[in-house]
Amino acid sequence: MKTFEEDQAREETVSLIPYDAEDLDSFNQRVAQFAGLLSYDSLGKLYYLHAVITETLRLYPAVPQDPKGILEDDVLPDGTKVKAGGTVTYVPYSTGRMEYNWGPDAASFKPERWLDEGFFQNASPFKFTVFRAGPRICLGKDSAYLQMKMALAILCRFYTFTLVAGHPVQYRMMTILSMAHGLKLTIARR
Repeated sequence: MKTFEEDQAREETVSLIPYDAEDLDSFNQRVAQFAGLLSYDSLGKLYYLHAVITETLRLYPAVPQDPKGILEDDVLPDGTKVKAGGTVTYVPYSTGRMEYNWGPDAASFKPERWLDEGFFQNASPFKFTVFRAGPRICLGKDSAYLQMKMALAILCRFYTFTLVAGHPVQYRMMTILSMAHGLKLTIARR
């Protein structure tokens, strides 16, 4: 079943290079040609795709919880005292679902929440904590987005993905968020 989000993300790229999906040589040439068009600047213009990725990370962060060991007694900014040898954890998985942060539709997948008049708008990293914030913000954030956008632009443009009927989708909360039973899909050329 195709989704509105899949169609929107694909529409940003669909007019760039036409091809015949039935002709394998034509298809392979167009994939390579399309990949060559994905420059830093062109990827930066895929606002909806960026919003889809960000919304996915908000609800399903790669690192769902991030514990920190306490080396010495300290006081947090809100006045909470923490003792050496303890642990403090922040949980992007939970903060991404808080109505307090995201409104009454916090549990809904809604890429449009990241767009303003069609352009992507960042949220504060203290609200969208997937890449941390402050002096410990992830240095690879921009590179990660670039890689995700490049891969997804190609995949969404040239392939369709359908969940195998009856396959259970269940997440495991570990150091990283993973699939309990993998993710079984049927893949077809567009």
